Amino acid sequence: MGPRGESMKFREQLPTGGPPCPPPKAHDGGQERAFRFIPTATPVAADFASNQAKQEPLPLGVDPCRWASCSLYSDMETIKKKRLLKNLQKFAFVAEIKIAAGSGLLLLTGKHIDFWMFETFDPIAAIVQTQAL
Repeated sequence: MGPRGESMKFREQLPTGGPPCPPPKAHDGGQERAFRFIPTATPVAADFASNQAKQEPLPLGVDPCRWASCSLYSDMETIKKKRLLKNLQKFAFVAEIKIAAGSGLLLLTGKHIDFWMFETFDPIAAIVQTQAL
């Protein structure tokens, strides 16, 4: 595998025809703790799908590459704030996952993490715990 996982295939189809996706700044070094909103106490792999994979329309001005990533957060405090600010009450739970190095490419922007999973990554196996919000 190359330094950015070039020989690995991604779990989802990524946008082409524009800037490189994932962006060059993304790394495959892993993330000790990452948090994802989920709707139920028993997560399924589809809970970790990107907005693109869920066939949600791309909002005006949103980067298609980021739309094709799994959106995570680096701490619980940010999860709680985002849930209130963005009216995400439909997500009653959060999954904490540990992402091992070589599982995909990550881009940290503030407390937000874009994660482009390699096809070999199993998000359910990476769950450390789930908890109610």
